[in-house]
Amino acid sequence: MKKRYIDDDVRGQRSEHPDKIGEFNCKMILSFTKAAADKYHQLTSSQKTFIDRELDDLKFNQDTTINKKVNAELDQAIVFERNDHEIIITDIVAQPTRDSQEYRRAQIRMDRQNH
Repeated sequence: MKKRYIDDDVRGQRSEHPDKIGEFNCKMILSFTKAAADKYHQLTSSQKTFIDRELDDLKFNQDTTINKKVNAELDQAIVFERNDHEIIITDIVAQPTRDSQEYRRAQIRMDRQNH
């Protein structure tokens, strides 16, 4: 497996649960494969909202039977592996918003409104 990136390298130091920071399992490490880290950096900020929330929830969730978090409405998913002390994000599946026809139409509308 290629180099893994820890959570702070990819997302920076932040949490959706600032009131529960002390409750994180200190032994649980969230890391990314190189491919997953690259896909994370290609997401738009609105796409990152779901991904960030689910990554934070993974730190709290002790359910070892699941290996995928899915948001069907946004067509996004996080695929991960779990071992005793680490959660490894192996893939982030997201629709490439900037390549979609709707995105291009929105860009044209915004350009027309701003000029």
